[in-house]
Amino acid sequence: MTEALSAHPSLVARLAEIRQEVAGLLGDIDTRVKPKPDRIATAGDGFPGPVWDPAETWTVRVDDPADVSPACVFVNHPHMWDDDVIPLRPDDARRIGMALLAAAEWADKVRSRDVREAS
Repeated sequence: MTEALSAHPSLVARLAEIRQEVAGLLGDIDTRVKPKPDRIATAGDGFPGPVWDPAETWTVRVDDPADVSPACVFVNHPHMWDDDVIPLRPDDARRIGMALLAAAEWADKVRSRDVREAS
């Protein structure tokens, strides 16, 4: 005899709470320590210096200029042509990074709320 077991509503609610707590902890793990570069581009590359690949088809790099020009953060994302990059001043890059973190936390909360409401 095979019957589908239905979970008690309080168990479903508690599992949703635990999921939200775990998502928060994982978010802390991902954001408390700054990631090391995935690689260091050499002088033969168009932009020598540290390179991060945070998500598929996204690249973030810092040009390590040989001259005295100030370093910039360069971003390439999937909606750009080949080697096009967006140059950002470090303070702008920080604001964008913080906005992305805040938006990710907000999305986690919405997703957790949706899970609770669906149960």
